[in-house]
Amino acid sequence: MAEENRTLDDKFALRLPKTLKEQIAEQAKLNNRSTNAEMVARLEASLVPDFTKPADWELDELRAELVSVKAQLAMLTNRVDRLDKSDH
Repeated sequence: MAEENRTLDDKFALRLPKTLKEQIAEQAKLNNRSTNAEMVARLEASLVPDFTKPADWELDELRAELVSVKAQLAMLTNRVDRLDKSDH
């Protein structure tokens, strides 16, 4: 995140369970940043849309395509079975 001009209004008091605070501090050390910077980065990441997850309409399209492919597979399997039986 690019450093922005921050004012006193940007301060926010937050109560955290001790174990959560310790986990954030550990992750901050691993990421070479302050505890505050770690929390800001994680909050920002949680607010960015995750474009790796398909939208509902994409899932619907994939399900419809799967139904179509299954029908084609069943049809091809039947043809193979019929041809196999006719050869014997």
